Amino acid sequence: MTTYADSDFVYYDPETRAVIGPVQWSAAGTPKPLERPPRKEEAGVEGRRRFSRRKEYYSWGSYRSLKHLFNLEGKQKEAERTQTLNEAIGRAMNEAYWD
Repeated sequence: MTTYADSDFVYYDPETRAVIGPVQWSAAGTPKPLERPPRKEEAGVEGRRRFSRRKEYYSWGSYRSLKHLFNLEGKQKEAERTQTLNEAIGRAMNEAYWD
């Protein structure tokens, strides 16, 4: 299902709930920060900003810890199945048991 082992270090985007890729390391042995692109609402308001945009970086950690923190693997919530009252009554009249 995943291509990452539990001991791999990866970048994670909490907005899209996706793993970006493996962490890149510098020559000194520290992780290189991966800068996030500017958000859409900030991209068009260049002239009105009083302050410069603060740089944002992706979170990183071991795949195992991110898996537990952000529930990367596991059950995803099902979309709610909704019906109108007329559909439900019509189906109840035709079928005795339905879900």
